[in-house]
Amino acid sequence: MADDVVQIDVVSDVMCPWCYVGKKRLEKALTMIPEDIQVQINWKPFQLDPTIPPEGRDRQKYLSDKFGSPEQVAEKYEPIRQAGTEEGIAFNFDGIQLSPNTLNAHRLIRWAGEAGVQDAMSERLFVAYFIEAADLTDKQVLTDL
Repeated sequence: MADDVVQIDVVSDVMCPWCYVGKKRLEKALTMIPEDIQVQINWKPFQLDPTIPPEGRDRQKYLSDKFGSPEQVAEKYEPIRQAGTEEGIAFNFDGIQLSPNTLNAHRLIRWAGEAGVQDAMSERLFVAYFIEAADLTDKQVLTDL
């Protein structure tokens, strides 16, 4: 039935690099479905770490607390970097200064859903954080997106 719409709920956090890789892979998969099948993607919030304070945490400290030494962090991030490269994502992990509390980013995604642009806003937030190393704790940065 051409009137049916396949609903895909994506539970994601914009500070999760695997979520960004997954988004790109989903986009690739969606190009393979027949044109008469309509798909609507609904972004659902998930905070990877809701204990991060509203002002964020120093990224290097956050990663060392979570994964250990800089060498261990690099080891954990190498498969993510490789997967990103395969999907056309040039992760800028070294540029990221803060691990953000993403509650306001999730609010922005929800608000974008009211205008039917959740997917575009999710992409914009992923790019802002992982490519541009934007501070997602800064309300002006979020407003400008």
